[in-house]
Amino acid sequence: MIDDDYVPGEGDVMPALWWHLPDHVGLRKRWRSSEIPGHPLIAFADEFTSTLRTAGPLYIDLHGYTAWDTTSSTGSVERQFFEALTGGFPGMFSVVVDAGRPTVWLALRLTRLTHPIATAIIDHHDRYRAHRRTSA
Repeated sequence: MIDDDYVPGEGDVMPALWWHLPDHVGLRKRWRSSEIPGHPLIAFADEFTSTLRTAGPLYIDLHGYTAWDTTSSTGSVERQFFEALTGGFPGMFSVVVDAGRPTVWLALRLTRLTHPIATAIIDHHDRYRAHRRTSA
């Protein structure tokens, strides 16, 4: 399998870095997975659930910060962060493809959360909020 293997009990104790992330960053369980051999980590939106009682690996859901329309040629703040994360941390994030829409976003396996990634998410959160305040 292209992603880490699930370990029962994973997520019972949250890593310390999790508690430093912004409140708007959520968790999702991936209850099934897809594999496309030779391609990067790709996931489909319907493979995730917000019900944390089910078995499966935990993912940090970055939809609110990284979701962008693939048919748009504009460089939205979400697309810029998507590209910054995938360029700065290659092979770490799963690209989530929305079913029925031309939208993609990033999800990060909780076991892959590192200090540099947490710092990048926090920095972007601050820039994202500032951008939203000035554009409102």
